[in-house]
Amino acid sequence: MEQPIEGIDRVLMFRLKENADKENAKRLALQTTHTVKESAKVATTATKDGTIVAPGTLTTTIEIEALGSDTVVNDMLHYAAKQQKVVEVWEIDFSKPAGDNQYMAQYGYGYLSDWETPAKVGTDATIKTTLTLNGQLVKGKATVSAQDAATVNNFFRDTIQGSKDTAAIPDYVAGETSTGTVSGSTSAGSQPATSPSASGSGSSH
Repeated sequence: MEQPIEGIDRVLMFRLKENADKENAKRLALQTTHTVKESAKVATTATKDGTIVAPGTLTTTIEIEALGSDTVVNDMLHYAAKQQKVVEVWEIDFSKPAGDNQYMAQYGYGYLSDWETPAKVGTDATIKTTLTLNGQLVKGKATVSAQDAATVNNFFRDTIQGSKDTAAIPDYVAGETSTGTVSGSTSAGSQPATSPSASGSGSSH
């Protein structure tokens, strides 16, 4: 059965194109929505024999909204809008892993054409901007750090310093307890059940 595409799984990452050899792309914090628009103006000419339609050039834009935050990415995008710097963008689809630390994505680059910071009473400050691309978005596989992936995939991190993000233990797996062991009591003296992944670690009897 077909499953709907969830917007929360698609996250934008950015980088100044001039820094492509200096730093990795970074995720804009507190994104609320983004909209990819592909449109082409069609030219029409009325003649006595009917209307002649001429196709126009396709233009791709990404409308971006996020809650305001004091972050490096927020500052970088605002700087790019004011100075008209070329911005690279990746739309990462975290519902489609494509290998070690990789996910299916779309890539493009262009210019931010505006920058708005509405601040209404009783609501969080927001930012709104539009990225107009040179050409179209192209598909590929993007590498994402564990830290950025964890913000979307809900990874677990231990309390000790230097701990790494690890996959969370599922809330429920048929036949297993929350600790990952097989449920059910064992008689005295019997060996505890082992998971299939550890079946080769013990000696056979």
